[in-house]
Amino acid sequence: MKGCSVFKTTAANGRVSWRYQAEIGRGADGRPIRISASGFKLQREASDALREKLKELRAGRPVTTTATLREYLDHWLPYHTKAKPLEPTTATRYVSLAAHAMQALGSVPLKDVSTFMLDDLYVKLAEKNLGPKTIREVHGVLHVALKRAVKTKLIPFNPADGCDLPRLDQKEAVVLNPEQLAAYQAAAAGSWIDLLIRLGAAIGARRGELLALRWADIDFTTNKVRIERSLYQAKGQVGIKPTKTRQARVVSIPLSLMEYLKLHREAQEQNRSLFGPDYRTDLDLIFGDIQGQFRKPDSVSWTACDIARRAGLKGVGLHALRHTHASTLLHAGVPVANVSKRLGHRDPYTTAKIYAHALPDTDQDVAATWDKIMTETAPAKFPAQICTNSGGQTTVTQ
Repeated sequence: MKGCSVFKTTAANGRVSWRYQAEIGRGADGRPIRISASGFKLQREASDALREKLKELRAGRPVTTTATLREYLDHWLPYHTKAKPLEPTTATRYVSLAAHAMQALGSVPLKDVSTFMLDDLYVKLAEKNLGPKTIREVHGVLHVALKRAVKTKLIPFNPADGCDLPRLDQKEAVVLNPEQLAAYQAAAAGSWIDLLIRLGAAIGARRGELLALRWADIDFTTNKVRIERSLYQAKGQVGIKPTKTRQARVVSIPLSLMEYLKLHREAQEQNRSLFGPDYRTDLDLIFGDIQGQFRKPDSVSWTACDIARRAGLKGVGLHALRHTHASTLLHAGVPVANVSKRLGHRDPYTTAKIYAHALPDTDQDVAATWDKIMTETAPAKFPAQICTNSGGQTTVTQ
Protein backbone atom coordinates (compact mmCIF):
# COMPACT_ATOMS: atom_id res chain seq x y z
CA MET A 1 0.00 0.00 0.00
CA LYS A 2 1.31 3.42 -0.91
CA GLY A 3 2.57 5.42 2.05
CA CYS A 4 3.52 2.38 4.14
CA SER A 5 6.95 1.86 5.63
CA VAL A 6 8.79 -0.27 8.17
CA PHE A 7 11.93 1.13 9.70
CA LYS A 8 14.41 0.61 12.49
CA THR A 9 14.69 2.92 15.48
CA THR A 10 17.38 3.17 18.11
CA ALA A 11 16.59 4.41 21.61
CA ALA A 12 18.88 6.56 23.72
CA ASN A 13 20.04 3.50 25.66
CA GLY A 14 21.08 1.83 22.40
CA ARG A 15 18.12 -0.53 22.26
CA VAL A 16 17.06 -1.34 18.69
CA SER A 17 13.39 -1.89 17.71
CA TRP A 18 11.22 -1.80 14.61
CA ARG A 19 8.29 0.42 13.78
CA TYR A 20 5.69 0.66 11.03
CA GLN A 21 3.79 3.66 9.69
CA ALA A 22 1.04 3.89 7.07
CA GLU A 23 -0.91 6.72 5.48
CA ILE A 24 -4.56 5.57 5.24
CA GLY A 25 -6.39 8.64 3.96
CA ARG A 26 -7.03 12.28 4.67
CA GLY A 27 -9.03 13.92 7.41
CA ALA A 28 -11.76 16.54 7.09
CA ASP A 29 -9.06 19.20 7.29
CA GLY A 30 -7.26 17.72 4.27
CA ARG A 31 -4.24 16.56 6.26
CA PRO A 32 -3.00 12.93 5.96
CA ILE A 33 -4.26 10.37 8.48
CA ARG A 34 -1.41 8.11 9.62
CA ILE A 35 -1.33 5.05 11.85
CA SER A 36 1.79 3.62 13.41
CA ALA A 37 3.01 1.14 15.97
CA SER A 38 6.47 0.52 17.45
CA GLY A 39 8.38 -1.74 19.81
CA PHE A 40 8.75 -4.75 17.50
CA LYS A 41 11.91 -6.74 18.08
CA LEU A 42 12.25 -7.92 14.49
CA GLN A 43 11.58 -6.32 11.12
CA ARG A 44 9.47 -9.34 10.21
CA GLU A 45 7.21 -8.75 13.22
CA ALA A 46 6.63 -5.11 12.24
CA SER A 47 5.86 -6.10 8.64
CA ASP A 48 3.41 -8.82 9.76
CA ALA A 49 1.66 -6.39 12.11
CA LEU A 50 1.37 -3.83 9.31
CA ARG A 51 -0.19 -6.41 6.98
CA GLU A 52 -2.72 -7.41 9.65
CA LYS A 53 -3.63 -3.76 10.26
CA LEU A 54 -4.13 -3.13 6.56
CA LYS A 55 -6.23 -6.28 6.32
CA GLU A 56 -8.47 -5.00 9.12
CA LEU A 57 -8.90 -1.65 7.37
CA ARG A 58 -9.77 -3.29 4.06
CA ALA A 59 -12.41 -5.36 5.90
CA GLY A 60 -14.17 -2.12 6.76
CA ARG A 61 -12.99 -1.30 10.25
CA PRO A 62 -13.45 2.47 10.81
CA VAL A 63 -10.53 4.83 10.68
CA THR A 64 -10.31 7.58 13.25
CA THR A 65 -9.44 11.20 12.56
CA THR A 66 -7.70 13.89 14.56
CA ALA A 67 -9.96 16.67 13.19
CA THR A 68 -12.27 18.57 15.52
CA LEU A 69 -15.99 18.90 14.87
CA ARG A 70 -15.44 22.48 13.70
CA GLU A 71 -12.71 21.45 11.26
CA TYR A 72 -14.86 18.66 9.91
CA LEU A 73 -17.97 20.84 9.45
CA ASP A 74 -15.88 23.59 7.81
CA HIS A 75 -14.77 21.00 5.27
CA TRP A 76 -18.15 19.22 4.91
CA LEU A 77 -20.44 22.24 4.43
CA PRO A 78 -18.95 23.47 1.11
CA TYR A 79 -18.60 19.87 -0.08
CA HIS A 80 -22.26 19.10 0.69
CA THR A 81 -23.41 22.35 -0.93
CA LYS A 82 -21.80 21.33 -4.22
CA ALA A 83 -22.54 17.60 -4.00
CA LYS A 84 -26.29 17.93 -3.47
CA PRO A 85 -26.35 20.67 -4.82
CA LEU A 86 -28.10 23.02 -2.36
CA GLU A 87 -29.98 26.17 -3.25
CA PRO A 88 -28.16 29.33 -2.06
CA THR A 89 -30.78 30.03 0.62
CA THR A 90 -30.57 26.43 1.88
CA ALA A 91 -26.77 26.52 1.95
CA THR A 92 -26.83 29.75 3.96
CA ARG A 93 -29.34 28.21 6.35
CA TYR A 94 -27.12 25.13 6.84
CA VAL A 95 -24.19 27.35 7.80
CA SER A 96 -26.24 29.23 10.40
CA LEU A 97 -27.59 25.98 11.86
CA ALA A 98 -24.15 24.35 12.01
CA ALA A 99 -22.85 27.45 13.82
CA HIS A 100 -24.89 26.47 16.89
CA ALA A 101 -22.99 23.18 17.10
CA MET A 102 -19.63 24.77 16.34
CA GLN A 103 -20.05 27.32 19.10
CA ALA A 104 -20.74 24.67 21.73
CA LEU A 105 -18.80 21.61 20.50
CA GLY A 106 -16.42 22.97 17.86
CA SER A 107 -13.25 22.13 19.79
CA VAL A 108 -14.31 18.54 20.53
CA PRO A 109 -12.47 15.94 18.39
CA LEU A 110 -14.86 14.50 15.81
CA LYS A 111 -14.23 10.94 17.03
CA ASP A 112 -15.20 11.95 20.59
CA VAL A 113 -18.59 13.52 19.79
CA SER A 114 -21.21 11.47 21.62
CA THR A 115 -24.99 11.18 21.68
CA PHE A 116 -24.97 12.57 25.20
CA MET A 117 -23.09 15.69 24.03
CA LEU A 118 -25.63 16.30 21.30
CA ASP A 119 -28.56 15.76 23.67
CA ASP A 120 -26.98 18.26 26.07
CA LEU A 121 -26.51 20.72 23.19
CA TYR A 122 -30.20 20.55 22.25
CA VAL A 123 -31.26 21.09 25.88
CA LYS A 124 -29.04 24.17 26.14
CA LEU A 125 -30.36 25.54 22.84
CA ALA A 126 -33.89 25.19 24.21
CA GLU A 127 -32.82 27.07 27.35
CA LYS A 128 -31.68 29.88 25.05
CA ASN A 129 -35.27 30.01 23.70
CA LEU A 130 -34.45 28.37 20.40
CA GLY A 131 -37.66 26.85 19.07
CA PRO A 132 -38.22 23.07 18.68
CA LYS A 133 -38.33 23.39 14.88
CA THR A 134 -34.94 25.14 14.75
CA ILE A 135 -33.38 22.66 17.18
CA ARG A 136 -34.60 19.82 14.99
CA GLU A 137 -33.08 21.57 11.98
CA VAL A 138 -29.72 21.84 13.81
CA HIS A 139 -29.96 18.13 14.52
CA GLY A 140 -30.83 17.42 10.88
CA VAL A 141 -27.68 19.15 9.63
CA LEU A 142 -25.49 17.35 12.17
CA HIS A 143 -27.08 14.00 11.39
CA VAL A 144 -26.37 14.32 7.66
CA ALA A 145 -22.84 15.58 8.29
CA LEU A 146 -21.97 12.79 10.72
CA LYS A 147 -23.55 10.20 8.43
CA ARG A 148 -21.01 11.25 5.82
CA ALA A 149 -18.24 10.90 8.41
CA VAL A 150 -19.31 7.29 9.02
CA LYS A 151 -19.47 6.59 5.29
CA THR A 152 -15.92 7.89 4.81
CA LYS A 153 -14.77 5.88 7.85
CA LEU A 154 -13.75 8.88 9.92
CA ILE A 155 -15.90 7.67 12.83
CA PRO A 156 -17.32 4.20 13.62
CA PHE A 157 -20.99 5.20 14.09
CA ASN A 158 -23.30 8.21 13.94
CA PRO A 159 -23.81 9.68 17.43
CA ALA A 160 -26.82 11.63 16.14
CA ASP A 161 -28.80 8.43 15.53
CA GLY A 162 -30.08 8.06 19.08
CA CYS A 163 -30.71 11.66 20.11
CA ASP A 164 -33.77 12.84 22.04
CA LEU A 165 -35.41 15.71 20.16
CA PRO A 166 -37.95 18.26 21.38
CA ARG A 167 -41.55 17.58 20.44
CA LEU A 168 -42.75 19.60 17.50
CA ASP A 169 -46.39 20.59 17.79
CA GLN A 170 -48.14 21.09 14.47
CA LYS A 171 -49.32 24.68 14.28
CA GLU A 172 -52.44 25.45 12.33
CA ALA A 173 -51.75 27.75 9.42
CA VAL A 174 -52.97 31.36 9.58
CA VAL A 175 -56.05 31.60 7.37
CA LEU A 176 -58.06 34.73 6.62
CA ASN A 177 -61.82 34.68 6.35
CA PRO A 178 -63.45 36.59 3.46
CA GLU A 179 -63.96 39.72 5.59
CA GLN A 180 -60.34 39.76 6.76
CA LEU A 181 -59.05 39.20 3.23
CA ALA A 182 -61.21 42.07 1.98
CA ALA A 183 -59.82 44.32 4.75
CA TYR A 184 -56.25 43.32 3.83
CA GLN A 185 -56.79 44.09 0.16
CA ALA A 186 -58.49 47.39 0.98
CA ALA A 187 -55.52 48.45 3.14
CA ALA A 188 -53.16 47.69 0.22
CA ALA A 189 -55.28 49.46 -2.39
CA GLY A 190 -53.33 52.07 -4.35
CA SER A 191 -49.91 50.81 -3.25
CA TRP A 192 -47.35 48.98 -5.40
CA ILE A 193 -48.05 45.75 -3.51
CA ASP A 194 -51.81 45.85 -4.14
CA LEU A 195 -51.84 43.52 -7.16
CA LEU A 196 -49.25 41.19 -5.66
CA ILE A 197 -51.49 40.63 -2.61
CA ARG A 198 -54.56 40.06 -4.78
CA LEU A 199 -52.76 37.65 -7.11
CA GLY A 200 -51.13 35.81 -4.19
CA ALA A 201 -54.55 35.17 -2.68
CA ALA A 202 -56.07 34.17 -6.04
CA ILE A 203 -53.47 31.62 -7.20
CA GLY A 204 -51.76 30.57 -3.94
CA ALA A 205 -48.22 31.13 -5.26
CA ARG A 206 -45.25 31.46 -2.94
CA ARG A 207 -43.56 34.83 -2.37
CA GLY A 208 -40.50 34.02 -4.48
CA GLU A 209 -42.66 32.64 -7.27
CA LEU A 210 -44.72 35.84 -7.42
CA LEU A 211 -41.64 38.07 -7.47
CA ALA A 212 -40.06 36.04 -10.29
CA LEU A 213 -43.12 36.20 -12.57
CA ARG A 214 -42.57 37.70 -16.02
CA TRP A 215 -45.11 39.11 -18.41
CA ALA A 216 -44.14 36.33 -20.81
CA ASP A 217 -45.43 33.81 -18.24
CA ILE A 218 -49.01 35.08 -18.62
CA ASP A 219 -51.24 33.95 -21.46
CA PHE A 220 -53.88 36.65 -21.82
CA THR A 221 -55.80 34.45 -24.27
CA THR A 222 -56.32 31.51 -21.91
CA ASN A 223 -56.05 33.55 -18.66
CA LYS A 224 -53.33 31.28 -17.32
CA VAL A 225 -49.91 31.81 -15.79
CA ARG A 226 -46.90 29.50 -15.94
CA ILE A 227 -44.94 29.29 -12.68
CA GLU A 228 -41.48 27.79 -13.15
CA ARG A 229 -38.99 29.91 -11.19
CA SER A 230 -38.59 31.65 -7.85
CA LEU A 231 -36.70 34.67 -6.58
CA TYR A 232 -34.39 34.01 -3.64
CA GLN A 233 -32.39 36.23 -1.31
CA ALA A 234 -29.16 35.06 0.32
CA LYS A 235 -26.62 37.24 2.11
CA GLY A 236 -28.31 40.36 0.79
CA GLN A 237 -28.12 39.21 -2.83
CA VAL A 238 -31.04 38.11 -4.99
CA GLY A 239 -31.21 35.62 -7.83
CA ILE A 240 -33.43 33.18 -9.69
CA LYS A 241 -33.81 29.49 -8.84
CA PRO A 242 -36.30 26.73 -9.78
CA THR A 243 -39.53 26.29 -7.82
CA LYS A 244 -39.41 24.36 -4.55
CA THR A 245 -40.28 21.07 -6.25
CA ARG A 246 -38.21 21.97 -9.36
CA GLN A 247 -41.34 21.51 -11.44
CA ALA A 248 -43.27 24.07 -13.47
CA ARG A 249 -47.05 24.38 -13.18
CA VAL A 250 -49.75 26.25 -15.07
CA VAL A 251 -52.46 27.94 -13.01
CA SER A 252 -55.68 29.62 -14.15
CA ILE A 253 -56.13 33.24 -13.06
CA PRO A 254 -59.61 34.49 -12.04
CA LEU A 255 -61.07 36.73 -14.75
CA SER A 256 -61.49 39.60 -12.29
CA LEU A 257 -57.71 39.81 -11.89
CA MET A 258 -56.92 39.80 -15.58
CA GLU A 259 -58.16 43.39 -15.82
CA TYR A 260 -55.95 44.36 -12.85
CA LEU A 261 -52.97 42.86 -14.66
CA LYS A 262 -53.69 44.80 -17.84
CA LEU A 263 -53.97 48.06 -15.91
CA HIS A 264 -50.75 47.25 -14.05
CA ARG A 265 -48.92 46.66 -17.31
CA GLU A 266 -50.11 50.01 -18.67
CA ALA A 267 -48.83 51.79 -15.55
CA GLN A 268 -45.53 49.96 -15.87
CA GLU A 269 -45.14 51.19 -19.45
CA GLN A 270 -45.04 54.75 -18.09
CA ASN A 271 -42.06 53.84 -15.91
CA ARG A 272 -40.34 52.29 -18.92
CA SER A 273 -40.78 55.52 -20.86
CA LEU A 274 -39.56 57.56 -17.90
CA PHE A 275 -36.32 55.62 -17.32
CA GLY A 276 -35.66 54.79 -20.96
CA PRO A 277 -32.64 52.52 -21.49
CA ASP A 278 -32.06 52.31 -17.70
CA TYR A 279 -35.27 50.31 -17.30
CA ARG A 280 -34.65 46.53 -17.08
CA THR A 281 -36.83 45.40 -19.95
CA ASP A 282 -34.71 42.26 -20.20
CA LEU A 283 -36.04 41.01 -16.86
CA ASP A 284 -39.65 41.49 -18.01
CA LEU A 285 -40.83 41.45 -14.37
CA ILE A 286 -44.46 41.87 -13.39
CA PHE A 287 -43.56 42.91 -9.84
CA GLY A 288 -40.24 44.68 -10.37
CA ASP A 289 -39.42 48.06 -8.83
CA ILE A 290 -39.86 51.35 -10.71
CA GLN A 291 -36.73 50.57 -12.75
CA GLY A 292 -37.77 47.02 -13.51
CA GLN A 293 -35.24 45.54 -11.07
CA PHE A 294 -35.83 42.62 -8.72
CA ARG A 295 -37.39 43.55 -5.40
CA LYS A 296 -35.76 42.07 -2.31
CA PRO A 297 -38.07 39.38 -0.84
CA ASP A 298 -37.39 40.47 2.75
CA SER A 299 -38.43 44.04 1.95
CA VAL A 300 -41.61 42.81 0.23
CA SER A 301 -42.51 40.67 3.26
CA TRP A 302 -41.97 43.60 5.61
CA THR A 303 -44.29 45.79 3.54
CA ALA A 304 -46.96 43.07 3.41
CA CYS A 305 -46.83 42.56 7.18
CA ASP A 306 -46.95 46.31 7.81
CA ILE A 307 -50.10 46.66 5.69
CA ALA A 308 -51.67 43.71 7.51
CA ARG A 309 -50.99 45.36 10.89
CA ARG A 310 -52.63 48.56 9.67
CA ALA A 311 -55.63 46.47 8.65
CA GLY A 312 -55.84 45.02 12.17
CA LEU A 313 -54.43 41.63 11.13
CA LYS A 314 -51.56 40.94 13.51
CA GLY A 315 -49.21 38.12 12.55
CA VAL A 316 -50.39 38.01 8.94
CA GLY A 317 -47.93 38.00 6.04
CA LEU A 318 -47.76 36.97 2.41
CA HIS A 319 -47.68 33.25 3.19
CA ALA A 320 -51.07 33.58 4.89
CA LEU A 321 -52.50 34.31 1.43
CA ARG A 322 -51.27 30.92 0.21
CA HIS A 323 -52.86 29.20 3.21
CA THR A 324 -56.05 31.18 2.71
CA HIS A 325 -56.22 30.15 -0.95
CA ALA A 326 -55.82 26.45 -0.17
CA SER A 327 -58.10 26.37 2.88
CA THR A 328 -60.89 28.30 1.17
CA LEU A 329 -60.92 26.00 -1.85
CA LEU A 330 -60.77 22.79 0.20
CA HIS A 331 -63.52 23.97 2.54
CA ALA A 332 -65.67 24.69 -0.52
CA GLY A 333 -65.26 21.08 -1.66
CA VAL A 334 -62.65 21.50 -4.40
CA PRO A 335 -60.85 18.13 -4.76
CA VAL A 336 -57.51 17.88 -2.95
CA ALA A 337 -55.75 16.88 -6.18
CA ASN A 338 -56.86 20.12 -7.88
CA VAL A 339 -55.73 22.28 -4.97
CA SER A 340 -52.42 20.41 -4.75
CA LYS A 341 -51.76 21.12 -8.42
CA ARG A 342 -52.41 24.84 -7.97
CA LEU A 343 -50.10 25.03 -4.95
CA GLY A 344 -47.30 23.13 -6.65
CA HIS A 345 -47.07 20.41 -4.00
CA ARG A 346 -45.31 17.16 -4.84
CA ASP A 347 -48.49 15.15 -4.32
CA PRO A 348 -52.06 15.47 -2.91
CA TYR A 349 -50.96 13.73 0.30
CA THR A 350 -48.76 16.71 1.18
CA THR A 351 -51.71 19.07 0.67
CA ALA A 352 -54.07 16.90 2.73
CA LYS A 353 -51.54 16.67 5.57
CA ILE A 354 -50.98 20.44 5.78
CA TYR A 355 -54.60 21.45 5.32
CA ALA A 356 -56.41 18.60 7.09
CA HIS A 357 -58.26 21.18 9.20
CA ALA A 358 -59.83 22.70 6.09
CA LEU A 359 -61.18 19.47 4.60
CA PRO A 360 -65.00 19.22 4.81
CA ASP A 361 -66.31 16.99 7.61
CA THR A 362 -68.11 14.26 5.67
CA ASP A 363 -68.07 11.63 8.42
CA GLN A 364 -71.86 11.67 8.83
CA ASP A 365 -72.25 11.17 5.08
CA VAL A 366 -69.87 8.22 5.27
CA ALA A 367 -71.96 6.62 8.06
CA ALA A 368 -75.15 7.15 6.05
CA THR A 369 -73.51 5.60 2.99
CA TRP A 370 -72.55 2.55 5.02
CA ASP A 371 -76.13 2.11 6.22
CA LYS A 372 -77.41 2.44 2.67
CA ILE A 373 -75.01 -0.22 1.36
CA MET A 374 -75.86 -2.64 4.16
CA THR A 375 -79.60 -2.10 3.69
CA GLU A 376 -79.45 -2.70 -0.05
CA THR A 377 -77.31 -5.84 0.21
CA ALA A 378 -78.90 -7.47 3.30
CA PRO A 379 -81.36 -10.33 2.51
CA ALA A 380 -84.93 -9.08 3.09
CA LYS A 381 -86.24 -12.44 4.46
CA PHE A 382 -83.84 -12.41 7.42
CA PRO A 383 -84.96 -9.81 10.00
CA ALA A 384 -82.56 -8.54 12.59
CA GLN A 385 -81.90 -10.94 15.45
CA ILE A 386 -81.14 -9.95 19.01
CA CYS A 387 -79.37 -12.44 21.23
CA THR A 388 -79.85 -12.35 24.98
CA ASN A 389 -78.25 -14.53 27.63
CA SER A 390 -80.30 -15.29 30.72
CA GLY A 391 -79.53 -17.91 33.35
CA GLY A 392 -76.95 -19.62 31.21
CA GLN A 393 -79.40 -20.03 28.30
CA THR A 394 -79.26 -18.12 25.04
CA THR A 395 -82.52 -16.77 23.62
CA VAL A 396 -82.84 -15.55 20.05
CA THR A 397 -85.54 -12.94 19.42
CA GLN A 398 -86.73 -12.09 15.95
